[in-house]
Amino acid sequence: MDLNPNPCVYIAPPSVQPGWIGRRPYLTTPQGGKIIVDRYVLGLWRFANQRNLAQALSWAEQQGLPRWAAASAVVCLVEAGLLSRRGEQVAPGIASEEEIHTPELRQNGELVSVVIVSYNSRDWLPACLSSLQAQTYSNLEIVLVDNGSSDGSLEWVREHYPETRCIRMTPAASLAHAINQGIQASAGAYYLILNPDVRLEPGAMAYMVAAARREARCAAVAAKLRFLWAPTFLNGLGNFVGALSWGTDSALGHLDLGQFDDWRELPSACFAAALIPAAAMRDVGWLDEGFPMYYEDSEWCYRARLLGYRVCAAPQAVVYHAFSSREAGEEQSGLGAVKLRNVVYGRLRFVVRLLGSATLARFLLSYALEDLANIIAALLRRRWAMAQAYAQAWGDFRKALPALRVERKLLQNQRQCGDRELFALQKQLPPTLIWRGLPLLTWDSIYHYYAPWLMAQRTQDYPEFREQKAEAGVPNPSTASRPLWRRLIEMQRAEGALAALHRFAKIIQWKLMQP
Repeated sequence: MDLNPNPCVYIAPPSVQPGWIGRRPYLTTPQGGKIIVDRYVLGLWRFANQRNLAQALSWAEQQGLPRWAAASAVVCLVEAGLLSRRGEQVAPGIASEEEIHTPELRQNGELVSVVIVSYNSRDWLPACLSSLQAQTYSNLEIVLVDNGSSDGSLEWVREHYPETRCIRMTPAASLAHAINQGIQASAGAYYLILNPDVRLEPGAMAYMVAAARREARCAAVAAKLRFLWAPTFLNGLGNFVGALSWGTDSALGHLDLGQFDDWRELPSACFAAALIPAAAMRDVGWLDEGFPMYYEDSEWCYRARLLGYRVCAAPQAVVYHAFSSREAGEEQSGLGAVKLRNVVYGRLRFVVRLLGSATLARFLLSYALEDLANIIAALLRRRWAMAQAYAQAWGDFRKALPALRVERKLLQNQRQCGDRELFALQKQLPPTLIWRGLPLLTWDSIYHYYAPWLMAQRTQDYPEFREQKAEAGVPNPSTASRPLWRRLIEMQRAEGALAALHRFAKIIQWKLMQP
């Protein structure tokens, strides 16, 4: 591939500033979010400011970095909003067949009932409800389920959006129960389940309805979630549950270059923004209200797929998510004891309800060993509340087991696919690129993920690259990866020993997660 020596100059916006979290450098987005980088990416960002591509590539060569990977890094910095081009713009893409015909579906169609479960969400609801009013698909109703709020948010909605149907739940109940209550009060042919801390692009609902209409056996449609505070990075496109660790969002932390826009089917949909046809809800059944919080969306979607349905992707439906309702780019310090108890119990309930005997035994053994190791680690650190949360979750599971066995038997008698088929979709998913809840844009992630996608032309066209041509020294994308031991050495140089070991452990964990 030829590198285009285009004359544009790169500019670092004044709002983008570097900082440090411990020993890890970060760059802020214009929206105030933090993007974790390493010394190579930070050095390239600093050098490229007020310079052109040829100069940036010369700097990379002096560091011993490949030119093709450095050009990819420049593209990533621009697309992340950390640099901007002056003098040349990205060529506009060609509209797809879907984009050409979707506007015809936008103005009318079956009623969509938007179900929002709110808990002390006064700060988030104005942007969420305003974005719903701006949807090009206008045939909708809004049902707000207030799950025991004390911040006056329900009163505010009644005053400013009197057409919204409001349901007050006192005391607060499980999220699954609240969603079920909202759906029961809805009249739509589709249910759009939303978190209150989201903001939708104007065409999001139209794209989701179009995706549902294309698939006769559609159980749910997942929107493309981006971080509200880092709007070019993915919060996820659907989610999945693995054989280790917690369930997670697919492509979490990846810079969105359009590389996942060809996804059509997913393991599961994240109910932060998911569209469900009413007919599928009637067939699959209500959300399992036995989940206190977490895993209720994955269980419903995997259950639907167990019964012969499909979970569809709508990558053009862009929704910005605050991600755990945190401040812009705030790093995560880990789960609290209450959330940890819910998560540990949730994944145990998930596997017992859905998995066949052999797969269930393997998952339960893996989870038990992982939780035991975490209990020992918590005790050694004198984190008594966390160790107790694990023990309490397993106690909750033991108490629920008799009823779960009955539910399991009913589901297993109805299943239409095996566990191998149930988990096949997630084997090719990319690993997460996240650290303490913040996206990673490091040399390792650029070399192994973004550069191959760019060279394979799986993204839109960028002025840093010409049309693909045979050129000596530019590897084929399929051979751009390096052995793990070599990656570890390179990560240690770019990110430091502790960060490299953490990332290396996550890579191994990712491989072990695959069923």
